[in-house]
Amino acid sequence: MMAEKNRQHYVPKFYLRNFSESKKSIASFNLSRGLFVGEASIKNMCQRNNFYGADNQTENFLGEKIETPSALIIQNILKTNTLPDELEDYAELLWFILTSEARHLKTAESLNHTFESVLKAKMELNPQFKEVDLDKYQITINEPANVAIQQAIENLELVLDLEPLLIIERTGGTRQFITSDYPVVRYNSFYLKKQYYGGFGNISRGAQFFIPLSPHVCILLYDKDIYHIPQQEKNILSLRKAKEVDQLNQLFFLNAHNNVFCAQKTKEDYIKELHRKCRNDPKIADLDREITKFSSLKSSEGHIIQFRSNRVRKNIDFSWLKFTKFSESLKLPAHIGGLHRSSAAIHEYLRQREEEYKMS
Repeated sequence: MMAEKNRQHYVPKFYLRNFSESKKSIASFNLSRGLFVGEASIKNMCQRNNFYGADNQTENFLGEKIETPSALIIQNILKTNTLPDELEDYAELLWFILTSEARHLKTAESLNHTFESVLKAKMELNPQFKEVDLDKYQITINEPANVAIQQAIENLELVLDLEPLLIIERTGGTRQFITSDYPVVRYNSFYLKKQYYGGFGNISRGAQFFIPLSPHVCILLYDKDIYHIPQQEKNILSLRKAKEVDQLNQLFFLNAHNNVFCAQKTKEDYIKELHRKCRNDPKIADLDREITKFSSLKSSEGHIIQFRSNRVRKNIDFSWLKFTKFSESLKLPAHIGGLHRSSAAIHEYLRQREEEYKMS
């Protein structure tokens, strides 16, 4: 029983079951091997032993406080094709979205890679390590995802101003949404249109969060000051054209870490065609792209290290998404910090950060 409990899933099993007809298996496509499996066990997918720690505290917290309430809320969304009415339920949904990204293997790998890169850069300047081949050693954080989960929970207020949209597939069976082992997609159509470098943070202008909930339903959180969706009605958008679903599926495919998932009815040829179209795009799992090291003119002065989390940066022109006049009036800064939204919670967050910077 203990060994079974320590098999800790970084994508909830209940979430994957929403894409399964049997509730036990799901169609899977492995990116590195190019292998399609029509019936892959959900139990064995997206899990690591003791990923959140052998004491099971984080695992139990995720199960009891995040997965249990959000599973009921998502089940009701799929049953009624409506978003939660109660603020408490909506907050639970947002916590699920934020923690789904934070609890992931990709997030843990990025944190470890950044930590190791920074620490080794410091060690290279320390005379005590002059004769040490640092490449022979791996430096890691214990349970790095736990840090990200805590931050995600604390960041709820920063995304409450984003407008929710329920996107429903109504193509008559010709298309269905796919998902992946990294199901939450941070995106920014506004910055990508402007060919701007940054823009994927919780407080960024133009922020978008996509997550497919089933083969027929997807949620989008978006900056309503930047985007206008004329076809939506009462926060619901129906997609009736196969091309519109294909665009979203390309986004979901590009955001995958190791595996793409879909309902068993989705044809293997469709997934392989997505793979062919995306084969030359940067991979989310390529951690070396996340670190850029700038050397000083004097080697003794060290390096400047820039970290940028891998995101989908392909500009996909969604036909149903329009830009507001306000967005056209904005001038983007020369630096990569971007523009911030203007909610009270974001203002307070920025004020606190400024105070902390002054005190440091």
